[in-house]
Amino acid sequence: MAENSCAECQKPADLKCSACKLVSYCCKDHQKKHWKTHKSLCRAYEVVATKEVGRCLVASRDLNAGDVIISELPLVYGPRPHMVEEGPVPCVGCCRLIICEESPRCPGCDFPVCHLGCPGLQDGEKHGYECLILSLREVRAINGLHDFYRQDTLLALRCLLLQKKHPKKYTQLMEMEAHLDQRNPDTEVYKQVQERIFDYLDDSFFTPLKIVQTKTGKVILDDTSKETIHKICGIIDVNALEINQGAEISALYPTAYLIEHDCVCNTIHCFENEENGYRITVRAALPIKKGEHITTMYTHALWGTQARREHLLETKYFSCACKRCQDPAERGSFLSALRCLGTGPDSCDGYQLPVDPLDDKTEWLCNKCDIKLTNSEVSYLINQIGEEVDHVQLSTPTVKDLDNLLTKMLTFLHPNHYHVFSVKHSLVQLYGYQQGYTPSQISDDTVMKKISMCKELLETCKKIDPGNARLPLYTGVVYHELYLANTIMVKRKFDLGIKSKVKSVMAMIKECQECLENAAEVLKYEKNTPAGEKLLNLIASSKREFVGWTERNKVDLSKE
Repeated sequence: MAENSCAECQKPADLKCSACKLVSYCCKDHQKKHWKTHKSLCRAYEVVATKEVGRCLVASRDLNAGDVIISELPLVYGPRPHMVEEGPVPCVGCCRLIICEESPRCPGCDFPVCHLGCPGLQDGEKHGYECLILSLREVRAINGLHDFYRQDTLLALRCLLLQKKHPKKYTQLMEMEAHLDQRNPDTEVYKQVQERIFDYLDDSFFTPLKIVQTKTGKVILDDTSKETIHKICGIIDVNALEINQGAEISALYPTAYLIEHDCVCNTIHCFENEENGYRITVRAALPIKKGEHITTMYTHALWGTQARREHLLETKYFSCACKRCQDPAERGSFLSALRCLGTGPDSCDGYQLPVDPLDDKTEWLCNKCDIKLTNSEVSYLINQIGEEVDHVQLSTPTVKDLDNLLTKMLTFLHPNHYHVFSVKHSLVQLYGYQQGYTPSQISDDTVMKKISMCKELLETCKKIDPGNARLPLYTGVVYHELYLANTIMVKRKFDLGIKSKVKSVMAMIKECQECLENAAEVLKYEKNTPAGEKLLNLIASSKREFVGWTERNKVDLSKE
């Protein structure tokens, strides 16, 4: 068959399969007709089982960055579990956070809703059976305040309801890993699930439900056993993905949950909005060769190795041993490195790194002298610094506050340490904005300091997230701040009569243009997130302003 022939009728064809681009069609009707044949070939992955990670996905063909690997709707979604008793609660219809005491209630179950016309409330598929069960509790409110509402129960109930509503989805759900061996009755997590979720659901809803089912002969839920609920809670904790789009959602997907973890992952995923059912689209962030594992990241890219591994062990029940975790320097980023802590004649300008990052009791050695530290000593120091960073960051700091903190931190930490990164990332956003540092007030030296800091942050992001899979918002912010810093210097030079023919000025103008282009590129899959949308609008505004400035000043950007 010719490359540009329709796969269904062999006539000339210009329309390609948007997912794999391997076959062509003459029209949409023939594409739909051929889908049953093409479906298995179109899929960009295979499900395999390995001794190390169990079931996972590998590429079934070579993939380029941007290629779609998975696009699917969730099996089930609901409000993200929270272990808090007070504060905003999610609307039972759409899961958006609302103030319980000030909100109307669902006429059926009396649960808080954002408004009585909430589409999720009107949709019987979403709230029908759920509403019936939730209406069974005997005590609804005390003094107008709901004592029943626990955010960590609704998603578990929705999983249970798949038994009758969507048996195939329920079967898929129950095939997911729950790690019940690590969540046995002696563990704290088991006790929390038993008290907060099972006991509450059983006492408030399932016991009266059994009476109703016996009287009516209509079975809504077959299995409400303790064992099943503990398994479902484990499945949610281990496999659910978090979505932040005006609501705090946890969702379970039929295939995406099989993507394994790597601290330098090769995919990026984005979610559509509620109207489109929170569909997930997983794309290649980097080129992936046929047979290579398809990976994502379950933890924060800007944490050091020790923090990442502790988080993964505690929440996902495995110890990561990826290439980044094995590397003491973390791909040359030195995100966990300390300054040599030797004093007096033992002091040097070296950096201390873990001998074996995969050993929780590893020693830390200086790369230039013989100074050693135990892992517990390093952990104590990092935790103390982390507490101080959190305290300062949460107190609406000034430039001076962050500058002082940064100077103090650099006595102990590598300039690229992840705590230092956090402070620098905040600083570059204050330079140029805060009183005393506005564009008309900030000194040339401070602007150049900001430019240097932005470039350091970008270099670190490139090393630990080469495909812009996990840090697009961080990176997009830095590119925009670098653009703003450069524009300050360029405008000052123009005001002094130093025109664009000077090479150094033209280089800065070119860098302004590149920063805006790069920022828009790294954020191209963040359009559906509130922060991403806001930042993209800001970048678009800056681009219009930049183009207008170049036109007014007759700067020809096409010239080298």
